[in-house]
Amino acid sequence: MRFLPFRFIPALIATAFAASYASGCSSANDSPTAGTNGQGAGRPDDAKVTEDMTSRDYMLHEPSQKPAAPAPLLVMLHGFTDSKTPREDMEAEMHVLPEADARGIYVAQPLGSWDAMLGHYYWNATDSCCGWDEDYMTNDIGFIHAMITDIEKKVSIDPKRIFVFGHSNGGFMSHRLACDTAGRFAGIVSLAGAPWKNADKCEPSSPIAMLQVHGDADTTVLYGGGSPYNIVGLPAAPGAIDLTKMWAAKNRCGSTPDTSAPAIDVVADLSGAETVKEIYQGCEGNGATELWTIQKGIHSPDFNTQWSKDILDFLMAHPKP
Repeated sequence: MRFLPFRFIPALIATAFAASYASGCSSANDSPTAGTNGQGAGRPDDAKVTEDMTSRDYMLHEPSQKPAAPAPLLVMLHGFTDSKTPREDMEAEMHVLPEADARGIYVAQPLGSWDAMLGHYYWNATDSCCGWDEDYMTNDIGFIHAMITDIEKKVSIDPKRIFVFGHSNGGFMSHRLACDTAGRFAGIVSLAGAPWKNADKCEPSSPIAMLQVHGDADTTVLYGGGSPYNIVGLPAAPGAIDLTKMWAAKNRCGSTPDTSAPAIDVVADLSGAETVKEIYQGCEGNGATELWTIQKGIHSPDFNTQWSKDILDFLMAHPKP
């Protein structure tokens, strides 16, 4: 996630103050999602979305060997960036495609919306990040659902194994999809993303596996929470510990995480096993909830090839029941 050069900050702050959150945002339309609604006692239905792929683009990576049908689908969401190749840049950092190919997983790589004023690709996720000049009306949720529907028409996808992995603004969008339309997704991995600060805006229709990965030295999306880059005027995002506690409550897990799992080594330029795990126990259904803290980890770590193996292990272990 490449945040704004400081010459953009005054305009950004003014826009953040001017734009007010409208109830339901881009998902508050009049067409239901294709997901399963209202799973579990006392849970709401999925938010309603309008699927729309007009003038939008995605790439689908198909495994080199035709996988057994139906196959898993992984949606990869890039960060907030001025790069002209955000999807390719994300893959160069994350090394996901070779491991997905070996496991017979389809990988969808959609392209976010273009913010002409700021000159960045973005996802309209939360008030903290990053659809500031669009009054939160860009229908990115509808686009992602439409993309999945389109893919399901082309190849055999297992509806119980549709997952999302996002970095930074893509991580924010992963949380947004899980909060609003958990009925369609089995699990998410958020690297340095966050949901709404107000937990009441997140009402998942069913348990959903959630893995938050965050470096405690991240100065872009702060590990402890707050406004991205500490920019006064941007709404605060919750910290990694707090958002994982929120998801543990949404997934009806126990209140105290288990910290006994061995640390793992997923970052190439940090010595030893730098990433520690907090794993909540007793979660409902497939609602596994974990926080992996990269000690001394920055916003975009230099991952080794073990990284993609570990995050895919987490996701594939938690299909929908």
